[in-house]
Amino acid sequence: MKEPQAFQENQATDPNLENGEDIKAIIFQYLRYWPWFLASVLVFVIGAFIYLRYSTSIYQTTAKVKVLDENDDGGLDLSGLSGSRTLFNMTKVNLENEMQIFKSRRILEQVVKSLDLNTTYQSKGTIKSFLVFGPDAPFHVNWIPDSTQQEVGNSPSIQLASLGNNEFKLSAESIGEQKGRFGDTLQYGDFTLLITDKRVGEDPKPIANMSFWHTAMNHKVKNLAQQISIEPVGDKSHVLQLGIKGANQELNKAILDRLIQVFNQDGIEDKRLVSKRTQDFVERRLVFLEGELDTVESGLVNFKRDNNVVTVESSAEQLFGKEAGAEQKRYEMETQLLVARDFQETLQNQSAFDLLPANIGIDNENVNALTQQYNSLVTERQRYLVSGTEENPMVVNLNQQINQLRGNLNGSVNAYIRSLETALRSIRQRESVSAGQLGSIPEKEKQIRDITRQREIKERLYLFLLQRREEAALSYAITSPVIKVVDWAYTQPQPVAPKKQIILLGALVLGLLLPFGILYVLFLLDTKIHHKNQVKRLLPQIPIVGEVPTLLKTADRLIQKNDHSVLAEAFRILRTNLNFFVEREQEGGKVVFTTSTTKGEGKTFVAINLAISMASTGKKVLLLGCDLRNPQLHAYINLKKNLAGTTDYLYRKDISLAELVQKNAFEHANLDLVLSGEIPPNPAELLLNGRFESLLDEARQKYDYIVVDTAPTILVTDTLLIAEHADATLYMIRANYTDSKLIQHIEELKRNDKIKNMGLVLNDVKADGAYGYNYGYGYGYHAEEVAKKKKWGLF
Repeated sequence: MKEPQAFQENQATDPNLENGEDIKAIIFQYLRYWPWFLASVLVFVIGAFIYLRYSTSIYQTTAKVKVLDENDDGGLDLSGLSGSRTLFNMTKVNLENEMQIFKSRRILEQVVKSLDLNTTYQSKGTIKSFLVFGPDAPFHVNWIPDSTQQEVGNSPSIQLASLGNNEFKLSAESIGEQKGRFGDTLQYGDFTLLITDKRVGEDPKPIANMSFWHTAMNHKVKNLAQQISIEPVGDKSHVLQLGIKGANQELNKAILDRLIQVFNQDGIEDKRLVSKRTQDFVERRLVFLEGELDTVESGLVNFKRDNNVVTVESSAEQLFGKEAGAEQKRYEMETQLLVARDFQETLQNQSAFDLLPANIGIDNENVNALTQQYNSLVTERQRYLVSGTEENPMVVNLNQQINQLRGNLNGSVNAYIRSLETALRSIRQRESVSAGQLGSIPEKEKQIRDITRQREIKERLYLFLLQRREEAALSYAITSPVIKVVDWAYTQPQPVAPKKQIILLGALVLGLLLPFGILYVLFLLDTKIHHKNQVKRLLPQIPIVGEVPTLLKTADRLIQKNDHSVLAEAFRILRTNLNFFVEREQEGGKVVFTTSTTKGEGKTFVAINLAISMASTGKKVLLLGCDLRNPQLHAYINLKKNLAGTTDYLYRKDISLAELVQKNAFEHANLDLVLSGEIPPNPAELLLNGRFESLLDEARQKYDYIVVDTAPTILVTDTLLIAEHADATLYMIRANYTDSKLIQHIEELKRNDKIKNMGLVLNDVKADGAYGYNYGYGYGYHAEEVAKKKKWGLF
């Protein structure tokens, strides 16, 4: 039978419109469970607030320093030119080396020791603990190593509680409890402690919930090196930015400030090495000259006393004046010779890479220049050894330069000494000529002059060294710093971790994604039919003639007289659609089959209520039970299952339809009922014996509509054997019950034309619809309000 035009038109839909409807359907599919999303978001956001409230805040502290170039003389700055550092050698600042020195173990150990970072103090709160900087702690712990332990190892967390009267109690899980007194040395486990009370006042606040522990130096230095970050501000800048992250702002600032101070002092000490070496050399020479002067002066006094000599002969004044110039020159030569020989002795006896004394009075520009260059190379080598090893290519290169320069310096000193000795011999020869002319001067006076001359030489050298010592001390005291502090340590007021906005946003996203993921998986695994659009998409060639809503447990399952409930309105719509759907050319009543794929999909329920709805319009209606294997009509009317019915009519030829009819069924005068009867052993054979056609023909003569409750199609063939006798077949699909895999069976029945004029009825549809069809039934009919409580269940 051809389908009505109205239902054919409903099957042709616009693809774009259908896609839009699918997108909206998917959106509404998830929006149905908005309480889940709301609850999930609330849980995650509240959890995020709790985490932010009780998590430890981490702060970022930074400082900036400029590394000074010790060779910067204020001249032309070509460091900004590309490649100028190599071409012109305008600056010797190597930021990579300075960064390594900043984070060197030697520097960090000084920082740890000066700030007592080996001991960590912690204040335990109700939920979280707080790190306490050492100076802010109410007590100080001094770890005393014993003879077998050079460094105190890592200790467990030790809790301290004051007991009053200068007493306290220590407790640790691995050691136990022990009492002690502030200021006394205490042996606690493997550790020797001296704890000092820093509280002030007559009634100090008691100490509670305070703990401390010790970290070995190597571990602390390693951790500190990992925490501190150092990087240049720019490619062409000499400014370094130091940073550290930590929970205690004051501790962060103290570490960076102390690191800057230690680094600067270390650089100053490196620059003071030359002055210190010169000072030590002069001090040794002064001690020696003091003894020499004392010996010479004592000899002069003894000689004059023993020989009764008081003044020089006046007649020798003119002669001695002639040789005064020669003597003055000889004094200077002898002074230079002594200084040069002392310098030569120092150069030959000291270690290969020690600094040489500078500016000690040698009157030779070549020697002084080589000495200054030698000290510069030695200082540069020591700086490279701070961050490198002896195998460093730069160190090896410097070693070669130093050895070569040492040889050149030694040769220059030897040449200078030889020149002094030559000049001195020439002067002495001239003096010997003058000495012959002094034969008339008493021998004693000559000896006095020799002694006086020796004294003057020693005195001049002594005064000269005193001057050099003061110059070296002044140079040591006013050594310029190696860095300039651009910014001392500064802590940002806002913590860098945990990041509040990111965590709250993440909590919001997770709160939305979690229920979405769960729903997505459940929707993905769900194979049930839920709504009308899903049926239309899977079976576009079969029209849907009605939808039956889900009933509350307390609602009537059958339509009552003058019923304006949602159920009654749904079957009125089904009845109206069925009038347009059923077409019959022959005279007599119209036969409507109700069937389904499997049992439990509501075919009997729909058949009964459809018959009641038709009878309420004044039509004569017969409800015929034809599910011979599993009859259910009797359950709705409280009749016995084995009453005579369709089975008896098919089996016995002597029974008429009138004998089987139950009049006024379901309290409706126009509705008659014929039960299925007893379950036969051979239902299929009975339906094919020709008696069923006679039954329908007789019913058509008496009734306007015959509603036949048939068997499910996938389980047995009963319905398919008699399907050709139906004017229309209502095929039941139950929402949230029928599996989508069974749609293939329905499609096959339609494609093979096994069921004539098939129309689908979607049963058990929720009142609000699967996708927001909440306009419902009963509009304008003052239907009773049904207080339906929404469940958060899935399907």
